[in-house]
Amino acid sequence: MSRWHCYLLISTNNRNTYVGATTSVARRLRQHNGQLAGGAKRTRSHRPWKLAASVLVGSKIPALRLEWRMKRAKGPKKRLALFSRLCNESKLDYTWHD
Repeated sequence: MSRWHCYLLISTNNRNTYVGATTSVARRLRQHNGQLAGGAKRTRSHRPWKLAASVLVGSKIPALRLEWRMKRAKGPKKRLALFSRLCNESKLDYTWHD
């Protein structure tokens, strides 16, 4: 069984944010930054990205549900606040990254 994560990226150029779900946060970050093939089209014009936060959700469906809820918040401040709130409500341990 795969271990699914939900993650929040922030652009170092313009403070745009991106939310995703994956089984490998490190690989996915490299894809978004163009180091590996397969990054999301939406992230190409806002490179480079850095990891702002991540949470181990467990299985795929809950990770995709959390991702969906996170994508409804617009703007970096709202997404950061919502990420914390949703993780706390679900009793998930999340990590902020520098």
